[in-house]
Amino acid sequence: MSVARFERGILKRYIQSTSTKDRHKAKLLSLLDWIWRWKFTSTAVLEELWQLDRSTINRMIRRYINEEMVTEVATFSCRDKRLFLLKPEGLRLLQGYHDETLNYSVKPSTLNFKTITHDLMCQAIVARGCAEGRYQFYVTESEQAKEYRKKTRRCDAIVFEIESGELVGIEVEASAKTIPHRKDCLIATRRMIVEENRFDRVLYYSHKRKHLKDAERVHKKLFDKPENGLDAEWFNAHLKLVYSREYIDMLYHKFWLH
Repeated sequence: MSVARFERGILKRYIQSTSTKDRHKAKLLSLLDWIWRWKFTSTAVLEELWQLDRSTINRMIRRYINEEMVTEVATFSCRDKRLFLLKPEGLRLLQGYHDETLNYSVKPSTLNFKTITHDLMCQAIVARGCAEGRYQFYVTESEQAKEYRKKTRRCDAIVFEIESGELVGIEVEASAKTIPHRKDCLIATRRMIVEENRFDRVLYYSHKRKHLKDAERVHKKLFDKPENGLDAEWFNAHLKLVYSREYIDMLYHKFWLH
């Protein structure tokens, strides 16, 4: 039985029984779909997605590599030092399971190593929410690109939050931004919510509290100038900076602490 397109990768969607064989297959399909949708992933993300310890995941990954379902790529761009990509055999298994043709052309040479850590942090945030049952489905940035070809600005991810019944934009702050860049982001966020109805509100996460404080400081400066046309009350209702120590520590220790 196939899985709804925007729910693919979420482990619970594949579990049909409690047998060891079925649960193993569920994890494999979850991994393959997750990589197909995000283009690549890492051990730290899988810890969040499957809620398993690293040693267990490493054993499973070795098995999938030996079965030629996935391949690993060495990198110094993230703490894990390796990324996982789909191999043709893994793609064929997915196509048979979903009964549809799927394209996957990602190679080590096509990866943008400058944004890998940022992208993995976004994956981890979404993976944790899915594993904990807070998110019904998610949409990656590349999937948004297919729908909004003429729009240059997209969220790092969009999730459907079950408790609120809202679509929520996820943004990852991996560095400080200039004031003009911040202004452009705020204007684009308002447009995506008000004019394009892409989502209802947006959450900002980071591996460092100082990046969130910097964003908060610059936002306030922009709100205080009437000529910017940015309604502070509206943005305070639709934009939240997530200062959760749990998330900051998770992102920092899993993706930045070397």
